[in-house]
Amino acid sequence: MVDIDFLNMPDRDIRELQVLFSAEEIEKRTQELARLIDEEFPQDEPLYVISVLKGSVLFTCDLIKKMKTPIQLEFIKVSSYGNEFQSTGNVTVIDSKIPNLNDQNVLIVDDICDTGHTARKLLDIFNNDYNIKKIKFVTLMNKKCNRVVDVEPDFYGFDIDDKFLVGYGLDYVGFYRNLPFVGWFPN
Repeated sequence: MVDIDFLNMPDRDIRELQVLFSAEEIEKRTQELARLIDEEFPQDEPLYVISVLKGSVLFTCDLIKKMKTPIQLEFIKVSSYGNEFQSTGNVTVIDSKIPNLNDQNVLIVDDICDTGHTARKLLDIFNNDYNIKKIKFVTLMNKKCNRVVDVEPDFYGFDIDDKFLVGYGLDYVGFYRNLPFVGWFPN
């Protein structure tokens, strides 16, 4: 159990939160992902890193600090969970000020690939609206067991089973993002 005096989820006590991936495990895997991504993209061309707000911001920041590829950081805000424990399947782009990505390399960074709806929507948007040189998708958590859309991340940090996760950017109704680890509530 984690000894944290924090807000409680409905019917859940934060003191029951179990660490699934420690800060150290996340740090190590993020370093490995940065190396793999650097190998994938040319070092003499800029890479547009598109961070999916709000969940991926911590992962994005840690990832790009470890990369050697010159990057241009951009953000897109989408919603598919609302205040639910699982994706609604309805992905809405809430805010986007993405520059012209024609003839550019692009890396989409997300916190979790669950049903695949968000990944598919973003990949379709960028592939349909721009003539992109190369596009790749990285996510910290890969939840294949819930996948309903035929999409797989090019890179991912950890495979997970059907747990509702919080911490390191992952939230419940906006809270718990600032935990330095990824945790879950046992049944």
